[in-house]
Amino acid sequence: MTTDDKIFISLISTTGKVLLAESGEGTIMIEKQLHEISELFGYQLNILCLSEYLEITVYHGDEHIYHSIIQATPGIASLSRISAVKTLLYDINSGLTLEKANEKIQEIATAPAIYPAWLRVIGTSFFAMGFAPLVFATWTEIWINGVLGLVSGLLCVVLEKTRFGILFPLIASFTIGIIALTFFYDTAMSYGPVFLIIPALFICIPRDTMSAAAGEIFYGKLTAGSARLISAFMCLLQMVIGILLAMEITNVTSHALDKGDIANTLNPVFLLLFIIVFCFGLCLTFNVPMSYLTRLALFAILTYGVQFGFSQLSGDLIGTFVAAIVAGVLSNIYTKSPSQPPRVVLFISSFFILTVGSMGIEGLSSIIGGYVVEGTREVISMIILFPTVTIGIAIGYLISTQKKQMQQKN
Repeated sequence: MTTDDKIFISLISTTGKVLLAESGEGTIMIEKQLHEISELFGYQLNILCLSEYLEITVYHGDEHIYHSIIQATPGIASLSRISAVKTLLYDINSGLTLEKANEKIQEIATAPAIYPAWLRVIGTSFFAMGFAPLVFATWTEIWINGVLGLVSGLLCVVLEKTRFGILFPLIASFTIGIIALTFFYDTAMSYGPVFLIIPALFICIPRDTMSAAAGEIFYGKLTAGSARLISAFMCLLQMVIGILLAMEITNVTSHALDKGDIANTLNPVFLLLFIIVFCFGLCLTFNVPMSYLTRLALFAILTYGVQFGFSQLSGDLIGTFVAAIVAGVLSNIYTKSPSQPPRVVLFISSFFILTVGSMGIEGLSSIIGGYVVEGTREVISMIILFPTVTIGIAIGYLISTQKKQMQQKN
């Protein structure tokens, strides 16, 4: 094995581990990027990629030179690393040497989060406040979730590096449920406990995991997609169990889980402003460079506008489908430029706006609370909507790719 072989193995193994830990777009994109790197440096790969497992066999010409198994559990994404890998791929395409590429990926893998822990806690509060008006457009919903978001963010930064990190959805939903039902009892009963606290728990909701799972299944990656889908549902169940435990301790009947009939009082202009607040909090929470804030906010507002407009005309399913197609087209066009963020960064705000995961919590909670018909309807809607988002984004990708191919032919 030559020195270059050893450097390439270090490069491809580290890149694989980084991408696996931040696999918001699923295993298909991981395989695509690793194959791209190997081809540029004259190597060939055989890859088996699952949601938390990556097996790589490296060939140089006809010679088998390396075999490795990499494991990494996807968690709350640090999207600055995904952005850095995209830049690295562009640099490699532009002629970056193998040795320099390896040095860069080692820096990416070991770099600390771009925002300190205390700022991420504040970011989670903004994240919750910004999303709150999409549940109930009232100032009460906003300020309470600002408080609860601080708690959620604090729990996140404390637990994410410990062995209790896998229980973060359970611990967060239980703690926030206790606080809401103790200090904001009257409001929780009016709004419905689940609907009051969902924005503060949005950091836990496996929105991109569910869409990535649907995409993997859609493209024939059945094992990876099924495993990721089960993981997403287990996360939702943890959150429901946490809320129910909080209700048991505070002696709140399960029949209080129904959504309250609260009139929206927030001006639509403020609603758009809070979507920007939401994107600002998203950047801090998920370590997205602040230079991308404007684009994220535009994507989120556009997604919300398209979904709302088409939902009014043709229903929620059509609205979600069309909004996903628009997000897919625009994200694929924008991400082709090296100065633009990766696709997953661009449309992560759209994933949250389309809010598929929260429907699962609402539906399961309603069923447990005795509202079987309403809850079942919500769960079925979630089951239909999350592949709808993925298929819409895939169609958007195909549309934008076809357009480029036609331009090249001309």
